[in-house]
Amino acid sequence: MYSFILDLHSITRWIVLITGIVATIAAIIGWVKKKEWTATDNKMGLIYTISFDIQLLLGLMLYLWLSPLTKLAFTDFGAAMADKDLRFYAVEHLAMMLLALILAHVGRVLSKKAIGVKKFMWAAIFFGISILLVLGSIPWERPLL
Repeated sequence: MYSFILDLHSITRWIVLITGIVATIAAIIGWVKKKEWTATDNKMGLIYTISFDIQLLLGLMLYLWLSPLTKLAFTDFGAAMADKDLRFYAVEHLAMMLLALILAHVGRVLSKKAIGVKKFMWAAIFFGISILLVLGSIPWERPLL
């Protein structure tokens, strides 16, 4: 079960990255070119946040129940904080990804409530920061697929 969920979590990161980058670029273009907000623009943010939500659920399954790394970290949390790799998985990865997810959702809500070009502005800012946090918090030493 652990391997399956870890593989699924690893594959899903690409969906999150691609949808987040696409939504961010579309928002930047819409903001700069002062375009009209469309249903497609709305769907890009929706798909980004939904894929990120699924990724969170998979990650929480690993974090709370399945991962031997977090199980080891929870046995002696103080010692885990002294170990760079354990600290990353026990604290840093989770904290940064949760922050990125929250920012993605804030961007989605603000873009839905805004009027005119500000829809793009809020989406670009919050999706952009969110995707930068994701890129900085992925364990790139793990297999890419």
